[in-house]
Formats: sequence, structure tokens, C-alpha cells
Amino acid sequence: MKNRLIQIAQEAGAFFRRDALTDVVSKEGHANYVTNIDCKVQEFLEKELLQLLPGSEFIGEEKENQALTDVPTWIVDPLDGTTNMIHDYRMSAVSIALCRNKKPVIGVIWQPFTQELFYAEEGAGAFLNDRPIHVSDTPFRNALVAFGTAPYYEELEDIGMKLASEYLHQCADIRRSGSAALDLAYLAYGRHDIFFELRLKPWDYAAGSLIVQEAGGQVQMPLAGGEMDYDLSTAILSANPLCMPMALEVFRKTVPHLGQK
Repeated sequence: MKNRLIQIAQEAGAFFRRDALTDVVSKEGHANYVTNIDCKVQEFLEKELLQLLPGSEFIGEEKENQALTDVPTWIVDPLDGTTNMIHDYRMSAVSIALCRNKKPVIGVIWQPFTQELFYAEEGAGAFLNDRPIHVSDTPFRNALVAFGTAPYYEELEDIGMKLASEYLHQCADIRRSGSAALDLAYLAYGRHDIFFELRLKPWDYAAGSLIVQEAGGQVQMPLAGGEMDYDLSTAILSANPLCMPMALEVFRKTVPHLGQK
């Protein structure tokens, strides 16, 4: 199944062409868009993944979804980084997770612009283009911190930027890519050392969280008790083991409890 799954992800990435972008529609929330590419890719992935694993279910960003169950379920973001795609920023990815018993057991993130394929299986490690990868051993004071601004949720804008500022003052620097899936994949590889966003959907983090964990990193839901629940839309904090204690301390001091949606 691995080889075919990777092939499906790469075939989906072939849709990521600026000249194929014909329709951009606003969704609920500030700067929240869906394009014809999002829809075409999701339609393709749903068909191919359900054929790949008969009897499985499918949760995707561009559809109404049922709650996650113990049945094998694909959790998919067909185009993570839609705004980047609209602006030809070339930081977008296909993100695919397979969950069993409500936990991811396979994660795939395909970055077609750089031809980078991040892959992990539960208990088998994480890989970039078939090479084993591991999170960094950078200490907190030297950490590069990636973050998302949660632009769809206006109530999170100020506190999110305040948290980014706290990390900027205590760590080396901060980065904003516009793709949570790639931020998690890059953390797994060691390109940066901490990642946070104050509200993400399961398709944003399901594949990436497994890749990080299999690469020796840690992922938490600090506003939802800490433990991962792949049916929640909530804050995600991820880091290498050296950085996580201080990253979590700064998060808790800066961010009040926020209701989940």
C-alpha cells in the first residue's frame, strides 16, 4: 500500500499549477479561500484512497464530515496553503493521514514544488524521500520557531502575535510559511525547532503530527488537556524534546484558556 499511497499523493500534487487556477471562492472567516484546485484534488484523493483501502472512510477539508470513529479513516487536506497557491508562493502541500482507532498510523506530506515527500508509519520512523529524518537537538534559546497566525479567527489574532513575540524575544527567530502541514514536516526534519498555531483542524495536523512523533519530536494540544485528539479543532504546539518544556511554559503563561470550536 505504501508505494501506491505515495503515488496517489504525487499525482494529486500534479494539480498544483498556477495556470490551472480558475476559481477562487471565499469561505467563512477572514482570508479563507477555496479554489477549483482544492476541490479537484480532494475529489481525486477521495476516489483513489477509498479504492486503495476498501471499507475505509474519508474526512476532508472541503466537505461536511462525520465524527472520527474507530473505522480506518483517511484525514486529508487536499491543498494545505491555499492562499500561498493563489499568490504563487510555492509553499503548499498535499497532506494525507490514515487513522485506525482514531489515531494516525500513516502520514504523507507531499511538497510538489520542492519534490519533497515526507512519510511516516507508526513505529517505523519518519523519512524524507526515503532517507530517515530526526528532529533537531537545538536548545530553546537558539530555536527557530515556526507559527501560524490562524487568520480565519479574528479573536485569535492579537494573542497569536503576542505569543510569537514572546518566542521571538526568548528564542533565535520566528518564521511564518502559511502551511501547517509543511511546518510540522520541516520540524520533523530539523529545519526548525518549535511550531505553534492557536487553532487547527484535524486535516491540518493529522499527518504532520505522526511524522513529527516518528522523527523523535513531541506534539501537544495545550488548550485541550495536552493529549492528541484527532477529532478536535484546537491549538497545536510541537517541538523537539529539548525545547518542549520551555515552549510549553511560554505558551501557558501567554495564552489564556480559549474555547474550542
